[in-house]
Amino acid sequence: MLELEQTIITYAKSQEPHECCGFVVLKGGESHFLPCENIAVDKENHFEISPEDYLNAEQQGEVIALVHSHPNGDPVLSVADLQTQMCCQLDFWLVCNEKLHIFPKISPLVGREFEHGKMDCYTLYRDFYRLAGYEMKNYERDDHWWEDGLNLYLDNIEKEGFEKVTDLHDLQIGDVILVQISSDVPNHAAIYIGEQMVLHHSPKRLSKRDLYDGYWLKHTHSIWRFKQWSQLDFTVPLNSLALHSN
Repeated sequence: MLELEQTIITYAKSQEPHECCGFVVLKGGESHFLPCENIAVDKENHFEISPEDYLNAEQQGEVIALVHSHPNGDPVLSVADLQTQMCCQLDFWLVCNEKLHIFPKISPLVGREFEHGKMDCYTLYRDFYRLAGYEMKNYERDDHWWEDGLNLYLDNIEKEGFEKVTDLHDLQIGDVILVQISSDVPNHAAIYIGEQMVLHHSPKRLSKRDLYDGYWLKHTHSIWRFKQWSQLDFTVPLNSLALHSN
């Protein structure tokens, strides 16, 4: 891995001031870096890989990651990067400041299989915000944590930068709705996505959109808003929802 990482960093350096791009391909149990030509018009700030290069990579082995660099930027994925990652469903390896940063792929927000602690309502809420440009911690949680004296949401939501919304009728996209079901503490989370709809993931069900009314409204504990919401861009998570139906 260290040799592969250094190969990628060295190649990225050789392409400056342009962004480099390529793929990591798994073949014969070993990972290899396959550089590609950046065919973007503005190569210093963007990258684009031709369909032919992608097909060639697939013929070489299993494509496990897309590589590019930010020689003139920050070690974070841009909105365009996130959109590309959602479409191609690959890990992104990003070179910036001569370091390699790995961003695991994010599964489509709708239609996820439920697995507590790995693919649950907190994962969905966290991934929605990752796609909007904000990274939250991935807190350890056992199944039925709310029965063991834990309080996953209320113990952490304020230190993650959220504040309680006092006017429950003043909902905006991205607001987190904490729901309390047969518990002493809120034990479910939904994200408001506009037009009286929420996104959430219940046990034994696929993640889905739902009308925020009736059952969910009745069991609402509180609503929370990210304090710096104006600095986020919800384009990518909302586009992900538009691409996938329930």
